[in-house]
Amino acid sequence: MTRIRFILCLAAVLGMTACSKYQVSGVLEGGAGQLAVVQLGNGGSERVDTLDCLAGAFAFDVDYDKPVSIIITDLALQGLQTGKCVRLMTVPGEHAVVSGSFDNYTVTGSQFYQDQAAYDELVAPLGKNVEKIAGTALAFVREHPSSLFSATVIGDCLDHAPEALDLLDPSVKDGVMKPLIAAQMRFLEARQNLLTAVDRIYPGAEAPDFSLPAPDGHTMSLWDSIDGKYLLLDFWGSWCPNCIEGLPKMEDMYANHNNRLNILGIDCDETQEKWLEAIARYGMPWRHVINNGDVDVAALYGVTGYPTKILIDPDGRIVKRFIGESNALYRYIDELFR
Repeated sequence: MTRIRFILCLAAVLGMTACSKYQVSGVLEGGAGQLAVVQLGNGGSERVDTLDCLAGAFAFDVDYDKPVSIIITDLALQGLQTGKCVRLMTVPGEHAVVSGSFDNYTVTGSQFYQDQAAYDELVAPLGKNVEKIAGTALAFVREHPSSLFSATVIGDCLDHAPEALDLLDPSVKDGVMKPLIAAQMRFLEARQNLLTAVDRIYPGAEAPDFSLPAPDGHTMSLWDSIDGKYLLLDFWGSWCPNCIEGLPKMEDMYANHNNRLNILGIDCDETQEKWLEAIARYGMPWRHVINNGDVDVAALYGVTGYPTKILIDPDGRIVKRFIGESNALYRYIDELFR
């Protein structure tokens, strides 16, 4: 759990000095006596800590070694459910000053947040026009190659992202923002895979090969998993209630047809620790890999919802796709192997 040091007096709020940690301070109108600081992560959020405040004033610093998204919310307002919260990108060594209310707040502070405000002013009139936003983002990076904030708009550049990445100063590209840049490039690769998946994933098409880590640390490919049988790719996660709900039927199907059917569970949007815990908790006596290889296999197969199950024949060709948890899959398999 991330360590947060809380500063509880108004004097500290107004007089914070620069340090290597990430700092937040501010005054929120109507602020109650207790706030929550929540770190956002894959598949949901992790409660980090609570923070007492005085007349809406608060301050704290955090030891993060890489950029992290957090939410500050009023526990009494149940901000996570209502959307009444302050969202921040934390950057080690930077500091943010929050003012206003949960419904209408501004963020100022160090150069990072000054650059963020300038960028927001540029893109606000563009609405949801992604092409214009992409052009604006590229222009911003070109004009601010040494800004840490420029690293955060690589994802907005879409097809221009490689050009924007080349424009970044090495101190930004290879510094503290490097993990965030890598995550955005993976997202853009996944987006492109999703856009083109319709041309690859259809009945009769050759299933794209891949190689992903198995629980024993070795990698497993598509053809390792087929092994002369039909193969059902199961894109799932323990965070997905429908995925877990369908496990008993999956186990019955596997018990009845494992002489002709292999199953490969592909865990998505989850840490390795939670993945291994889920395998141990739920049994699932088929093969498993986790989707954290060089290629996003969920995007490669055009997965947009969970669970998604894709049946592949022994020759490596796609037979049928099943989205969501329904009896259609089990009826189809029973009929296929009758």
